[in-house]
Amino acid sequence: MVIETKKMSVDEAKDKKGKLGMSDEEFESIVEGKQDELFTDLRSLMFQWKEQENGENKLMSRLPNGKVVFLDRSDDPDTINTDTPYICAVYEREREAFAKIVCEEYRPKIYVLPSHLVRIVYRDSKGNTRKEMPGPQYNSYEQKMMYCIKKCEELGFPEINIIFRGNRRRSIV
Repeated sequence: MVIETKKMSVDEAKDKKGKLGMSDEEFESIVEGKQDELFTDLRSLMFQWKEQENGENKLMSRLPNGKVVFLDRSDDPDTINTDTPYICAVYEREREAFAKIVCEEYRPKIYVLPSHLVRIVYRDSKGNTRKEMPGPQYNSYEQKMMYCIKKCEELGFPEINIIFRGNRRRSIV
């Protein structure tokens, strides 16, 4: 998936931050901790594992100008999910760039409980978190899922996360 990787201000990054429980002040302090005289730009990046010439795999991304972006050594590559956009502090050098992860970018979510109750959680245009469940006219699990997917399409989201709560619990054990 291609995402917009233009430079953004701290205020624009606040609107895109993924942690709903994080206050704006906490976010600003995290950004200040990640930025320094080198890591000045804020960008949204997605990382992928790429095999290097020596056979080693590295997490990499790309900037619009074609430069390769490597994950900074201060971040643990095992905690990064591929295909997940992250807000990053970026240091651009002559031939490559480096990024420090600030936080995940926000994506709406559909939660599916083991009982097949379905709920969508998203941010509206004013930045308020909204939680919706399909109404009683949707009887089957499939109808409930389609309601949530169509709702996301109507709201203009390019992608969503679907979280199966029962499977998440099993994967932790």
